[in-house]
Amino acid sequence: MKKTLMILTGVAALAAIAVWLNSNDSHVEVSENSTATTTAEKAAHQHLVAHQHAHPAQPKVQAPASPENQVTAINSHYEDLIDPVFERSETAEKVLKGSGKLRENLRGEVYLEIDNEHLTSLEAGDTLKLEVPFFDMYYDAEVEKTDQDRHGNKTLYASFDMNDRSYNTTITLNDHAVYGHINTPYGIYTLAGDGQYAWMAESNDLVHGAIADQIGPRDGDDSDGSEVPQKPIDIAGK
Repeated sequence: MKKTLMILTGVAALAAIAVWLNSNDSHVEVSENSTATTTAEKAAHQHLVAHQHAHPAQPKVQAPASPENQVTAINSHYEDLIDPVFERSETAEKVLKGSGKLRENLRGEVYLEIDNEHLTSLEAGDTLKLEVPFFDMYYDAEVEKTDQDRHGNKTLYASFDMNDRSYNTTITLNDHAVYGHINTPYGIYTLAGDGQYAWMAESNDLVHGAIADQIGPRDGDDSDGSEVPQKPIDIAGK
C-alpha cells in the first residue's frame, strides 16, 4: 500500500513538473514573439523616418483666364503703351517763341509736341484721341473722312457725340505745319504750329480785347442806318 502511494505521488509530481515546464515554454515563446513584434515595429518606424522628406507647399495654380479677359488685358496693356498725340512740352514753347511767328494776342495757351506721324496715318474709322489735360480735354473722336490735296496737306474730319450733340474737329497738317479747330462741350479751341510743335488756346481768348466792327448808324448820326454802307459779311465755304 505504501509503495502504491509513493508511486502515485511520484507520478503526480512528474505531471506537475511537466505542466510547469510546458507553461514556462509557452511564456518564453510568447515573450520571444512579443519581442520580435516590437523589434519589427521599431525597424519599420525607423525606415519610415529615414525616408521622410520635407515637401514644400505647392503654389496655388490660378485658373486660366478666359479668352475675353485675355483680350481685355492685352488691349489695356496696348493702350498704356500708346504715346499721347498731344503732349505738353517746354521745348515746344521755346521753339515757337524763338521762331517769332506766334500771334501777339495769344492768351491762356498751352504748348504741345505733336505726334505728326500718327496724325498723318489716321484714316476713316480710326480714333483720334483728343487728350490735353491743360484744358481738361479727354475725348475720343472718330475720324469720319480724310482729304489730301496735291500739295501733300492732309485734313482730318473727326467728331464725337455727347449729351445728344455732335462736336466736330478739323485738323490740317503736313511735315512742317499743323492747323486745326476742336469743338467741345466746354469751348472751341484753335491749334497751330509747325509739323512737330504747336500751341493750343481757347478761341474766345484769341479775340480778347478785339474791337468788333460796327454795323449800323455811326456815332452822332440820327439816320436809321439804311443809307450807311454795310460791311460785307464773308461766309465760310461761299
